[in-house]
Amino acid sequence: MRIGQTNINISKLFPQRTAFSQSKTSTSSVSRGGYHRNTLEDFLSGHRKNSYGVEGMCATNNPNAKKIIKVSDEMKQRVFNSVKDSFYKYYGMSGDNAADWETLARAKNEYYKTLKVSDRVSAAYTLGQLEKDISEKVSNAIKEKVPGWTVGKPVSHDILDDIFSDRILFNSKIIGSNTSKNQFDTFI
Repeated sequence: MRIGQTNINISKLFPQRTAFSQSKTSTSSVSRGGYHRNTLEDFLSGHRKNSYGVEGMCATNNPNAKKIIKVSDEMKQRVFNSVKDSFYKYYGMSGDNAADWETLARAKNEYYKTLKVSDRVSAAYTLGQLEKDISEKVSNAIKEKVPGWTVGKPVSHDILDDIFSDRILFNSKIIGSNTSKNQFDTFI
């Protein structure tokens, strides 16, 4: 090899995927793991996407980042079921089942894609607040029945059955304004 030779295929030197080995004509933004990677065009246009390929999810300097909006009943039910499962399986903790987390995350992100770009980060905030609110209500109900209980400590499934069968505990509504102290009431 001559020192001045520049026509060597650099991808032979770097067999793994690198900036040198990628085709210049490829604009695919989905990596091998199925997660989205922003392309140069995404950055230059300002249309950045999250790892699931959903545009409009950046909360930085976004006035809609902490806004409660109406979300679908199906998504509210999914969040409710997720919280319920976390209490039955992990006593209120998040658990370690990555498949469950991934399934819920993909469902949420597919739902966000059906919304206007300006509402997506608000929907994520709303669902997060819904999850937090349900968890807090369930925790408080358990503490009433089992004084001294803390999250993560085992609790009888009979107590959980009783709490989750109490529809009044979860039968309220989301208030559209985020200025109210009790801005978010759960409804399923």
